[in-house]
Amino acid sequence: MSSLSIQSLTKSYGELTIVKSVSLDVAEGEFLSLLGPSGCGKTTILRMVAGLLPPSGGRIIIGGKDVTTLPPNKRDIGLVFQSYALFPQMTVFDNIAFGLRRQGVKGTELDRRVMEALDQVRLTQMRDRYPRQLSGGQQQRVALARSIAPKPGILLFDEPLSNLDAQLREEMQIEIKRLQTELRLTSVFVTHDQHEAMSLSDRICLLEQGAIQQIGTPEEIYFTPANGFVAGFVGSPNKLSGRVSGGRLHLAEGLSFSHAAEGFADGTPVTARIRQEDVAVAASGASSSMANSAVGASAVPARIAMRIFEGASVQLVLSLAGGTEILARIGSRAPLASFPEGSEVLVFIAPDRIHLSQAEG
Repeated sequence: MSSLSIQSLTKSYGELTIVKSVSLDVAEGEFLSLLGPSGCGKTTILRMVAGLLPPSGGRIIIGGKDVTTLPPNKRDIGLVFQSYALFPQMTVFDNIAFGLRRQGVKGTELDRRVMEALDQVRLTQMRDRYPRQLSGGQQQRVALARSIAPKPGILLFDEPLSNLDAQLREEMQIEIKRLQTELRLTSVFVTHDQHEAMSLSDRICLLEQGAIQQIGTPEEIYFTPANGFVAGFVGSPNKLSGRVSGGRLHLAEGLSFSHAAEGFADGTPVTARIRQEDVAVAASGASSSMANSAVGASAVPARIAMRIFEGASVQLVLSLAGGTEILARIGSRAPLASFPEGSEVLVFIAPDRIHLSQAEG
């Protein structure tokens, strides 16, 4: 295993800067995800770390060694691509052995290393098959085995699960997490899928427009976003415009809070983000005092405009009196989950679950 240090890394094309002086460290055995929307610079960073793209500035240190100008085969890295990049004319065994043979590994040592990698991805019985005889998930496991067989110091993943269907994607997430935990591989994982990043990572580096917005554990990113962009990108929250007046936060119809506007002067226009699971919903017959004691906020009447069953949860589109719609997500076995569209309900939100930032736009 090796550590990774990226120091003031920059990539520009003419006057256009794609990566803006990014600095971060990945400890030995850590799994870090580079997360962000398309065009944020995450893949460009990975390609520079891999040696596939020269940086415009900055340094890349792997295992204490400056590798900024070294070719990929001198960087002690393994790569797992979005496309499996398997040789169709080679068996599974020979695909995995390819990199080892280039390193000069042969004979019984070659056999041992290949079979060890196959065992780690649980595909020993597939050694003599060809890629065309494998499922997509199996092909991705072979690609993973090929990357870990040379025992690299750093393993780099470039959106490796994007070509898989939903069920295979979840299975491969578990497989990658299991393998990384067992082998303690130092890993950098590029994805635009926040669920992947949350479920796999020790830490997440969230990027926007080539700059780091926040680095932290999945819990830190989710529960304590550093700014409005992070709060808006992670978790698909409601986004409401409001204003601070008289020390209170005033949002859509009836949504007013006395302890949510600290640090904002009176008259300040703000943007509020509220996660769907933090929108509490009760039957219209429930007393406002019950709602208030539960979450510390007054209840507001609403109507269920749409009900979307998602299996483990139900998403409710709630229409307030003035026409503003907010989304709530509740467990599919909760009493309210079976309420039909058109039902009258009460909505209430805890002030400490609201993320405020200066008004956008």
